[in-house]
Amino acid sequence: MEVVLAVALPFFALIFTGMAAGRTRLLEGTSTRPLNTFVFYFALPALLLSGTAEMAAADILRPALFLSWLLPALLLFFTTWLGLRWLFGRSAGEGAIQALVATFGNVGFVGLPLVVTAMGTHVLPAAMVVIIVDSAIMIAVATAIIEWERDEGSGFRRALRTAGLGVARNPLVIASAVGVTLALLSLSLPAPLLRYLELLGAAAGPTALFALGITLARQPVRSAGPEVAILVAAKLLIHAPVVWLATWLLGLDGPLQTALVILATLPVAANVHVLAQRYGLYAGPTSTAILISTVLSMVTVSLALSLLL
Repeated sequence: MEVVLAVALPFFALIFTGMAAGRTRLLEGTSTRPLNTFVFYFALPALLLSGTAEMAAADILRPALFLSWLLPALLLFFTTWLGLRWLFGRSAGEGAIQALVATFGNVGFVGLPLVVTAMGTHVLPAAMVVIIVDSAIMIAVATAIIEWERDEGSGFRRALRTAGLGVARNPLVIASAVGVTLALLSLSLPAPLLRYLELLGAAAGPTALFALGITLARQPVRSAGPEVAILVAAKLLIHAPVVWLATWLLGLDGPLQTALVILATLPVAANVHVLAQRYGLYAGPTSTAILISTVLSMVTVSLALSLLL
């Protein structure tokens, strides 16, 4: 209970502060784009780079860490994709968005600051792996399915190109790659540069959570049907046990195992809604799933913290 009060409660209080601010005239008519841009392109990359650059190579080059997140993500993705298409008759593209809802957690804006605050920077390799797998692999899989369906197979090469460019331009992936390279080469950042990155990275958590709250306050809420309920349940209740089972089978234990399980309890990421809007597929229910899962994740995240820390 102490870790919940010390870590989870302040985090979710920041989200709800942003939601309250988003519904007041104080921020009426303003866009969250500047805040989100600052977090995504500056603060979070600084946090990742400063943390991973100081990691030991042995903590990064662990196949079990990578597979403990990748295999559950693929399993849950394709189980959701096939299952809901069979139950509700969704198209392949809509099913791909639904599958992302069930697997893609808000690691950047919530999970990364959360695990660093709760456990320290030594668990950054876990967050780094999650960001790389979700951004580089899961988004690519979903995009490939959508493009394949839209062009009846002829768009597969374009889908891979689009996904590849998205990964190459993702500042979180770039920061992780640079940090890992420095760590593997045993190169230390100059002290002034490291301090600069630490100062910039310290702003990531509060700014990201506040901006997320504003975004949620302005999202239209539609009725949550059985599909949304299943997807939210899959993300909040099934993802974490499957990740824990994978870590156990692959022999990953200690703080990195704990961090992965906590990261699996996170709500649906806003990135999924961006992709849904881009293709005009399942966008309304996706925004509802993001809002509902964010509210309910207060319970799942708090429970994970109290049980694991």
